[in-house]
Amino acid sequence: MSRQRTTDHSIVRWSAGGVVLRTENDGRLSVALCHRRSDSLWALPKGTPEQGESVADTAVREVAEETGLQVEIGPSIDDTYYSFFRTAGETIGELPFKDESTVRIDKTVHWYLMKYIGGDTSNHDREYDDVAWIDIQEASHRLTHRNEARVLEKAVAFYEGRTGSDN
Repeated sequence: MSRQRTTDHSIVRWSAGGVVLRTENDGRLSVALCHRRSDSLWALPKGTPEQGESVADTAVREVAEETGLQVEIGPSIDDTYYSFFRTAGETIGELPFKDESTVRIDKTVHWYLMKYIGGDTSNHDREYDDVAWIDIQEASHRLTHRNEARVLEKAVAFYEGRTGSDN
């Protein structure tokens, strides 16, 4: 039996990120993944916009900060949606709600395929403990959130030219 959470308010937010792929010397395809040890979280890099920033600019900046890589933005590959709960006091940004009220945040993440053009994963920011190039098959299993595994699958299909009505 599931428990229904009582929500005082809801807000809509967005973030943007990318799937950075590269072909290794042995021909295998790999992806840059971020890892937070305390949560056992493996994720694609993404984040929230700065004031006045476009979706594409947010994606490039966040991927660069979280991975330490220099990337070139490619095509939009997917959007994912999810909701989570916070108190108004825990929520970033000014809200016209009492700090202890419950807020449901409905989130859209805009995902782009990105080309690796340089940099090093050792230069990632402190949001994650580790950033690593992971073989696609392994990455698909490691990703904590299934919606991100589906994004990875779509990115690989696009990268390999397998997109279109037959997929």
